[in-house]
Amino acid sequence: MDGSPAPRPDKTFNIDQSVSPGGTLTLLCRGRITLETAGQFRSEVKDLVSQHKLLLIDLSAVHFVDSAGLGSIFATYISAKKQGCDLMLINVHPHVKDLLNTCHLDSIFKQEK
Repeated sequence: MDGSPAPRPDKTFNIDQSVSPGGTLTLLCRGRITLETAGQFRSEVKDLVSQHKLLLIDLSAVHFVDSAGLGSIFATYISAKKQGCDLMLINVHPHVKDLLNTCHLDSIFKQEK
C-alpha cells in the first residue's frame, strides 16, 4: 500500500473508444461528468474532433452530470461544430436526459435512443 487514498467513486470517469464497421467513432463515457472530470471529458473529445466528421458520445453509463459537466459537454459540442464535426449524444442515461430537458438543451444536441 502506497499510502495514497483510493479514488472516490464519484470522481471516476473514463472514455472507451470503439469504431463501427462504417468507420464511425463512438466514445463510451463511464462515471460522472462533474467539476472534477469535465476537463478530462473536454480534452479527450477535443483531441478527436479534428479527425472525424461525426462523433457519437454514448452516455448510457454516465448517471450524473453537474453544471460544470453540462457546460463542458455544451462547449465541446460548439467547438466540434466549428471544426466541422457533428457531435451526437446517444443512449443518454435517463437522469442526464432529464437534465438536458430541464435546461432546454435537449433540442440542441442530436440524440438517439
